[in-house]
Amino acid sequence: MIRLLLAATAAFALATSATAQEKAEGTLSPNEIVAQAEASDWVAIPAEDLLVMTLAPPDRGPGQASSAGNEWQVVIQLMPPPISEGWVENIRTLARAGWYDGVSINRVQDNYVVQWGDPNVDNPEAEGEAKLLPEGLRVMAESEYLTSVDDIGNVDHHYPATPIDPEVAAEQARKVAEANTQLERAFSNPDATEADHETAVESFMQAVGLTRSDGVTEGDRIDMISISTTQTPRSVFGWHERDSYAEWVEIYHGWPLANREVGQWYDEDEKPVEDPRLLRHVAIEQGFYKDVEISEFWPVHCYGMVGVGRGYSPDTGSGAELYTVIGHAPRHLDRNIALVGRVVEGIEHLSSLPRGKGALGFYEDPSKRVPIESIRVASDLPAAEQPRFEYLSTDSEVFARYADARANRRDPFFIEPAGGADICNIPVPVRRVIAE
Repeated sequence: MIRLLLAATAAFALATSATAQEKAEGTLSPNEIVAQAEASDWVAIPAEDLLVMTLAPPDRGPGQASSAGNEWQVVIQLMPPPISEGWVENIRTLARAGWYDGVSINRVQDNYVVQWGDPNVDNPEAEGEAKLLPEGLRVMAESEYLTSVDDIGNVDHHYPATPIDPEVAAEQARKVAEANTQLERAFSNPDATEADHETAVESFMQAVGLTRSDGVTEGDRIDMISISTTQTPRSVFGWHERDSYAEWVEIYHGWPLANREVGQWYDEDEKPVEDPRLLRHVAIEQGFYKDVEISEFWPVHCYGMVGVGRGYSPDTGSGAELYTVIGHAPRHLDRNIALVGRVVEGIEHLSSLPRGKGALGFYEDPSKRVPIESIRVASDLPAAEQPRFEYLSTDSEVFARYADARANRRDPFFIEPAGGADICNIPVPVRRVIAE
């Protein structure tokens, strides 16, 4: 039972009355809800996590001067650790070595991806020698497409929504240690009752930041610390589990992730059983539970996500070849290619490019390739040139309202709320911060 509780990774709140919810939220659209967010609801993205890609606009070729206000720039946010960490490190190395300068956009496939890199690598229209890669690039294994729940839970995230007070952290550590001792004593005491076990578990959950939603009964799932559920009271119960490509999906520190769990199912008598093949919350309601041994996450291919091009397995790509999604989410690529970030500004410069006529959307005519003048890590730019962006904290109450509104549109245009949303249909709001 303890292992079940510690391995659980999401909670589903019980539905409240539609009337109460509508009174609380009115008929605001998702964008109107985001507009109500306070400054404290937004999380600053470090300049170290931003790439600025400057393209040569169609009205000039490489080396020609840029006309005023005619810069084509695309800003990419890189994923935080521990997800795709090796590839992200390589991309910073490549950018700082100036390796991307002078490469080009070589492939634009309709309703799929835009891909850029050295035109003489992995390109049926190649016509010259490949560029030499800088030394020191990491080589990643295919296993690194996945990130364990332990790695995610243990990472010291480098831009939390609010700073952590040292005294508060010390008190938190004391409470966790005390609750852990209580937990061990309760489950090692043969005379302890089920109520004693329950009290110890509840104390431990509260100490480490795990809480059950009001009214959730014994056996229901719980929140994992640092992973906030996007389930909202008006959403259909268990919609996180209605994903075609994963057991469930979640948003972690602003990033869409999917999950798989490996473990043994048990019935209400704690006897091993086959996977009941029910939605998780339905199985739990019927008395089943799962003792999870492995829990792994991976980022998902939503619109604007940036991934690493590669050859055939076991090649995993270095980060020299990159692409972004410009069509319907190609989720079949999940766990097959490393995702490293997302476009937060300038996607129109990529999605509006002419489609390639060659195989897989490659440009057959080299003159059609769009030159990339430079790709820079934003923190390496002069302070005045560093773009500043924020994302809406996915731990915030306003994000919960926003996610609910995406799943259940109530603004005047809509007739029927959908009762759920695909993970890619809850894009995390990102905004540019204008210097005062």
